[in-house]
Amino acid sequence: MIYQNLLQARSSLNKMLNDSIRFQALRTRSFFALNENKPGRLLARILRTRRIASYIPKIRMPTGLLTTDPRDISATFLEYFRSLYNIESTGTWTSSPEQLQTYLTRTITRSLRPTDRETLNAAITPDELLTALKTTKNGKSPGPDGLPIEYYKMCNTELLPALLNLFNAIRDGVPLHPHSLMATISLIPKPEKDHTCCENFRPISLLNNDMKLLARILANRLKRFLPQLVDSDQVGFIPGREARDATTRILNALALSKQSRSPLLLLSADAEKAFDRVRWPFLFQAMQHFGIGEKYLSWVQALYSAPSARVRVNGALTQPFSILNGTRQGCPLSPLLFALSLEPLLSAIRHNPLIKGVRGARLEHKVSAYADDLMFLMPDPIGTLPEVLQELQTFGALTGFKINDAKSELLAVSLPMTWRTRLKEQYPFRWCSSSLTYLGISLTSDYSKLFTLNYMTLLDKFRRDTAQWTSKYLSWSGRIGVLKMNFLPRLLYLFQALPILLPRSYHQLIRSLFSNFIWPRGRPRIKYATLCKPKLKGGLAVPDTFLYYTAAHMNRIVDWMAESPNQKWLDLEEFLAERPPRLLPWLSWIAVKNLTLSASPLGHTLHIWHKYKTKFALTTYPSPLLPIVHNPDLPIAILPSLMERFTDSSDLRAYHLLCDGNFVPLDPPEHPVPTFNVSFNYHQIKSFLKKLPGNASLNRQLTSFESLCQKALPLAHGISTIYCMLQAVGEEPPDFMARWERTLNTPIPDEAWTKTLSLTHHGSPVARLQEASYKLLAFWYRTPALVANFEASHSPNCWRCLTAIGTYIHIWWECPYLEPYWRR
Repeated sequence: MIYQNLLQARSSLNKMLNDSIRFQALRTRSFFALNENKPGRLLARILRTRRIASYIPKIRMPTGLLTTDPRDISATFLEYFRSLYNIESTGTWTSSPEQLQTYLTRTITRSLRPTDRETLNAAITPDELLTALKTTKNGKSPGPDGLPIEYYKMCNTELLPALLNLFNAIRDGVPLHPHSLMATISLIPKPEKDHTCCENFRPISLLNNDMKLLARILANRLKRFLPQLVDSDQVGFIPGREARDATTRILNALALSKQSRSPLLLLSADAEKAFDRVRWPFLFQAMQHFGIGEKYLSWVQALYSAPSARVRVNGALTQPFSILNGTRQGCPLSPLLFALSLEPLLSAIRHNPLIKGVRGARLEHKVSAYADDLMFLMPDPIGTLPEVLQELQTFGALTGFKINDAKSELLAVSLPMTWRTRLKEQYPFRWCSSSLTYLGISLTSDYSKLFTLNYMTLLDKFRRDTAQWTSKYLSWSGRIGVLKMNFLPRLLYLFQALPILLPRSYHQLIRSLFSNFIWPRGRPRIKYATLCKPKLKGGLAVPDTFLYYTAAHMNRIVDWMAESPNQKWLDLEEFLAERPPRLLPWLSWIAVKNLTLSASPLGHTLHIWHKYKTKFALTTYPSPLLPIVHNPDLPIAILPSLMERFTDSSDLRAYHLLCDGNFVPLDPPEHPVPTFNVSFNYHQIKSFLKKLPGNASLNRQLTSFESLCQKALPLAHGISTIYCMLQAVGEEPPDFMARWERTLNTPIPDEAWTKTLSLTHHGSPVARLQEASYKLLAFWYRTPALVANFEASHSPNCWRCLTAIGTYIHIWWECPYLEPYWRR
């Protein structure tokens, strides 16, 4: 009896397991059917080259000898990371709390407002916790407790109240259990490095997901206020700031140095293990000086109270060790804390009068930073470089920050040979003879070489990638997905970070490369221009690189109008133009002709603007946005009392003076009677505007692009918005629409086309069905009647019924063999 029960239980278990296996197999097939050849993680895995094996066969020990013994390899990594994360215990830092206090008081000049501090220190709400849970990506490796984020999402009803109570108890001083702060360090080999050295592996800390949720909540809160605390010299991980702000700033400094023939030395300082060497006492005191608040600081200190870690080496874990310094790579809060810890150094450099920077219209540009990537701009390196190194040394003694001299690089621009010789003798940095790489951009003293070093290099990479990926199994729509997901982001980064003139032939080369990748085995069956159209306009949204390139430059014009304080490169461009850049697009061609010829981002953007502004219906001259102040065609002073009658801003423009085709009267009831000087000034402006050729356009409605500029606000998705705007100009329907009307012998209204295209692209989530539907709509398929036109031996009759001519309609609809199918 017991045996029978055992067999029955085993049979039930096997049935449950088999049902589970069948369900998982069906689920996997469904996942692949829905996601294959779509831009996403699955397509990225197909393209990705096989990674270097995670197994570490050998490592160099501190003695200098190589070892292949697994126990010695683990012991070497353990000792390396134990020493890296325990610098505090070695007595390397000898600074006292008073020294820290004195330094921070001198360098930190910003603090949170009381209302912001109250918001930052408030108790965590259920909505914040739920938002953090939803925004955490699935499929990530869990921490030492083994609980993935999917577990928290699935059981959120039961777990979220307990987590909320836990997080708010930490705010009130309740300590965390040491096991909660345990992490597993996963080793990622750095590309193109010697992988027998421990320092050439990037340590990624796999944290427990409950602690990761707390860190994400704290990061979401701090992000809102970080731009108030961290100056715009730092553009890394700060909302509203991008890498392009740093690269454009350096490009303008190079252009200014070349045009004025003034010396300039760029120092790209390589910070050694910057995130891992942050000293916690310095970080916590800095947060206090920033006015962060005690409650928020309690959360951060709890996360750093007694953390420990184990290193995973070849699948095995080392013994745990304590961590006494550093911000963990893999924690959502770490980049923000690092930005706060580095701000005192940047502030000290900004306020050191002995450190000379590049002079702009109002600012002095001394340093640019993206996280720990520092670039120093020194027009007087003989006097400035020693002071920079002194500031770095002072900061390093307090925080553990250390510059790797051997990896730091110098690039000289118009530097006298005597200066070069003297600097080479005194400093161990590596001198770059041709170019210096900063944030993925190759910078050079010769502006004309930027195109070859960056854009042609990228084109060569594209050629290698397409040659490698052409042999992979990718559907037609999958190849288009690759262009959007892989190639386009790389191009867009260059368009934004390196806004220079590109020859039209470059876009033609890119277009030819993309076309050959989409159609690797034959002649294209659909025009490339048709494929570039939006999906609801008959295309497949294939990237038009020329329009994206133009949109990137037009987005810079929107930035000129917005004048965000986060974009310090605007100050340099104003110095180059000798007037605010926001005025330049609306001036006459004669007034800015010399600027358009200058080798600078400013000149290149103006050149593209004047070349294509009419073609894409962006504006006409004169525009209602025509500036009255700082207009070289109107060389008179504008009285402030006159401006106050028309606008509250510092800009007086043509549309301020015009209403419904007439000039706004000078003496409305709400203003006092104008003086003679004000009246005379007003009539001077009227006379100027009336004499302008084509002055009727001053009264027209603003174009879509002009409306964006008039708002003077930064765009969240500027390039995409302007790209759609450019696409809509002169848009013609694709050829297949007219062909369908001829085939059906009836006109098809736009509403029917919109509904048909929407159903084509959204009627099914399966990419294969979407592709087949579009191919049918776009006359992709070759019918017997079409093939017979270029193959004399081929019969034009239908291959099913063999009687009627095999036209497109017959093959898909009228054939007698298909009637039973369509009747069902």
